[in-house]
Amino acid sequence: MNRSGRIVALVLLAALALMAVAGPWFAPAIAGFSPEEQHTAFPYSAPGFADVPEAHPSFDGRPDAFALLDPAGSGRLACSARNCPALEPVAAAARVLSRVLADAWQGGGADAMVATTALQAALAPWPAWLAVLRNGCPGAACALREVVDASRFLRLTPASLASMDVDGDGAVTQAEFQGAPMARPHLLGSDGLGRDAFVRLLAGLRLSLMIGALAALAAAAIGVAWGATAGLAGGWIGAAMMRVVDVLYGLPYVFLVILLISLVGPSTFNLLIAIACVQWLGMARTVRGLVATLRTAPWAEMARIQGCGPVRLAITHLIPNARRPILAWTTLLVPASIKDEAFLSFLGLGIQAPAASLGTLIADGAPRIAEYPWLVAAPAAVLFLLVLLIHEAQA
Repeated sequence: MNRSGRIVALVLLAALALMAVAGPWFAPAIAGFSPEEQHTAFPYSAPGFADVPEAHPSFDGRPDAFALLDPAGSGRLACSARNCPALEPVAAAARVLSRVLADAWQGGGADAMVATTALQAALAPWPAWLAVLRNGCPGAACALREVVDASRFLRLTPASLASMDVDGDGAVTQAEFQGAPMARPHLLGSDGLGRDAFVRLLAGLRLSLMIGALAALAAAAIGVAWGATAGLAGGWIGAAMMRVVDVLYGLPYVFLVILLISLVGPSTFNLLIAIACVQWLGMARTVRGLVATLRTAPWAEMARIQGCGPVRLAITHLIPNARRPILAWTTLLVPASIKDEAFLSFLGLGIQAPAASLGTLIADGAPRIAEYPWLVAAPAAVLFLLVLLIHEAQA
C-alpha cells in the first residue's frame, strides 16, 4: 500500500477510534437520545423519523405551549426536581395518547393515520389539548407525524421543566419558559424497543474496539511469554510446549470458545478471556522461532558469558530485538479479536443485553433484515470498515 493510502487509512482509523471513545458522550448530544432510552410506541422506525427525546437538550421557544400547560392562567407552573404538580395531568394525557399512537404505528408505520375518534376518546378529559392535536386535520383522521409534532408539549418531563426555573422559586413563569421540547430525528432509525440506532451503534463500536484491543494485548502477552520460554528452554521442554500449541491449533476454534464460555458463563469479561485464550497460539509460534534464532547470536552469547540469566536475557535482549514482528502480529490480532467478538455475540455467546456491540446489533437486526435492512447495514458497514482500516494501516 502506498504512503498516501496508508495515511488516509490511519486518519480514518483515528476518527473511528475517537468516535468509539467519545461517542457515548457526544452521540446523545447529537441525536438527543440516550442509549437506554426506549420509545416503545415507535419500534423499528425508519431513519429520519422524528420523535421527542426523554432528556430534552433543546426547546423550540414556542410561547403557546405555556398557555396549554397553564389552563388556569396563573402565570406560574409549579415544579421542582422532586415534585411537579403542573405536569401530573400532562403525564396522564401523554400515557393515554402514546397507546393510541402505538396502535396507529402498528397499523401503518410512520405514514399511518390516527382516527380522530380515537383521539377524541383518549383526550376527552382535556378538550383544549385535543383541539391542538386536531388543528389542521378536520377530517376523519390525522397524520401520525403531525400528531407527534403537535403533542410535543405533552412530552415535558419534570426534570426538563424544573431546569427552566432560573430564580429557583419552585415555579416556572412565562418569561422563564423555554418552550416545548424539540423533536429529534432517529438518524439511523430505532430498534425493536424504540432505542436510537445511531447512539447504540457508537456505544457498540466502543465496546467492540475495547474488547478487540484488550483481547489482542492479553493474547500477545500470553503468546510472548509461552513462545519465549519454549525458545529459551529448547530441547524436549521447548518441543513439548510447542506440541501443546499444535494440539490446540488442531481443535476447532468455535468448539474451544463455546467450551470455555459454557464453563464460565457468558459475560463481557469471560468473552475477552475466551478470545485471548485462542488468539495467542500464532504469537507463541512466531516468538518461539525468533527467540530460538536470536539466542545463538554472538551478542546473546556474550551476554550469557557475562552472567546474564535466561529471564533477564529474554526481557532485556531477545524480546526487545524481536519487537517489530511482535508489534506487527499484535496489530493483526486486534481485527481478528474484533471479528471473533462480533461472531460470538452474533451467536449469543458474547455481549449480553442490554449492552451493545457490533455483533449484538447485527444479531438483533438479522431476523428482520428484509423489513428493516438499515439495522444490519449500519453496524455491518462499521465492522467491515474498522477491520479493513486496521489491516490497511498495518500493511
